[in-house]
Amino acid sequence: MSPVTPEPLRTVNEPTVLHVDSKPSTCPHDEIVKLYHDHLPSCRQVRVWNATRKGYLKARWSEDPERQHPEWWKAFFNYVGKSDFLTGRTNGTGDRPPFTADLEWLLRPANFVKVIEGKYHREGDV
Repeated sequence: MSPVTPEPLRTVNEPTVLHVDSKPSTCPHDEIVKLYHDHLPSCRQVRVWNATRKGYLKARWSEDPERQHPEWWKAFFNYVGKSDFLTGRTNGTGDRPPFTADLEWLLRPANFVKVIEGKYHREGDV
């Protein structure tokens, strides 16, 4: 059977449950990077996929069985795309341009948790 599309990411009080009949045995790095590019075109594109970045993605993939399917990542990137801050749709500070997340930043452990917990989304963003 094919996987069920996950619901949009929710706060900790409203967990997202992804039910799939089967999951890929290893992290499909290329597929997830492609999903990032497809769903977050305003964010910086990945040009180098090095061991550090692979490690971050593999760790986030392995931490939770719900994340072990590309459909979860598609929903995650769609969720990120709703944040004005993460996608650079805010004003910069002083002479600096607005912040825009990139894939490595999103995958870093502390940032990943903050994104999932909704720190960078306003009430109307979700």
